Amino acid sequence: MNVGAVGHAENGLVAGERLEPTPELLRLAADLIAIPSISAVSNLPVIDYIAAYLAKHGVDSRRIPNAAGDKASLLATIGPAEAPGLALSAHTDVVPVEGQDWSTPPFAATIRDGRLYGRGSSDMKGFLATVLATVPHFVRHATTRPVHLCFSYDEEVGCAGAPDLVAATAALAVPPALCLVGEPSSLKVARAHKGKFANRLVVTGKGGHSALPHRAANAVAAAARIVVGLEAIGASLKTITDDAFEPPYTTVHVGALHGGTALNLVPDRAVLDYEVRTIPGADAVAIKARIDALVAEVRANLKAQAPEADIAVEPISAYPGLDTPADLPAAARLARLAGSNEAPITLAYGTEAGLYDEAGIPTLVCGPGDIARAHKADEWIGLDELTRAEQLMRRLALALGDTPSDPLF
Repeated sequence: MNVGAVGHAENGLVAGERLEPTPELLRLAADLIAIPSISAVSNLPVIDYIAAYLAKHGVDSRRIPNAAGDKASLLATIGPAEAPGLALSAHTDVVPVEGQDWSTPPFAATIRDGRLYGRGSSDMKGFLATVLATVPHFVRHATTRPVHLCFSYDEEVGCAGAPDLVAATAALAVPPALCLVGEPSSLKVARAHKGKFANRLVVTGKGGHSALPHRAANAVAAAARIVVGLEAIGASLKTITDDAFEPPYTTVHVGALHGGTALNLVPDRAVLDYEVRTIPGADAVAIKARIDALVAEVRANLKAQAPEADIAVEPISAYPGLDTPADLPAAARLARLAGSNEAPITLAYGTEAGLYDEAGIPTLVCGPGDIARAHKADEWIGLDELTRAEQLMRRLALALGDTPSDPLF
């Protein structure tokens, strides 16, 4: 990667701050992007890289592996473990690039026109690199309150790797006083997002000739009845609203329905994918129960036509929403450290933040980049965004010291 010259001018906010990302930050970002840690493969190469980098700076880390041992989260503490501190959370996995038309190599950082291109640059290796680049400052300044580095796997497939890491973080000798999840928010402080659960329904019917449909059990027709029922459930949920979100209600969405092979054959199989995104306060358990009752009713009707028929439910993903109070003092303080007086926002997408919040750790989302660029070809993050994120991390390091000018807690 051709980083080019990096200026040394200060902006007058904190001594040593730059107008461009430091060469070390750019190097770390390039190294991380070069590791193709898509969710379908092991993330151990990126975990190995991070652990080695931390060790070079005298920071011990521990791995929290999955059951198969081919993936792991990483947890490290810098500073006094006996004091309440700050957790910085990031995921190490990225989405695939197959079928996308990239103008630059997706797993090689490319700088062009003030932008750094590469898979994960916005979501969220840019933030991860920024945290790592600030490790020497955390080591130097986190003398009164610690910073905990919490790096997970499989976030892109439904936050599957975070629960064990969150549990380990909550079980620290002194749990963090605040967790900051660095998902791309244009460095705006976000306090809330919707929760989500998604399932795949595999409908098995009984095939036959279309001239004799009474001797068969149509899987597509059964799936269609479920779609109609899901739409009705979704419509009923629009009466409970929260204007902080768009749309301001819980949504039920059918994303895929596949089944059948030929018009003259009664389809014996159909697959339906749906998701529910819940506003804070929505009774997800009750919504799930309504959907379960709908599926059970359609299953019973299908079995009445053919005893061998069935509907299998396969979970796709699930994570809780985030609903941090808007008046949390740390939210305003974090915004000031990020250079803004803007009130906390809400997010349209989900993160691991809800899991930390559910574990009793107050949590906010704030990171460089834009979610609108994530998962797409030519994903990028602005060098100016990385610079601002690096400044924020350094201010956070100072805020964890003996005499912070604007303490978080």
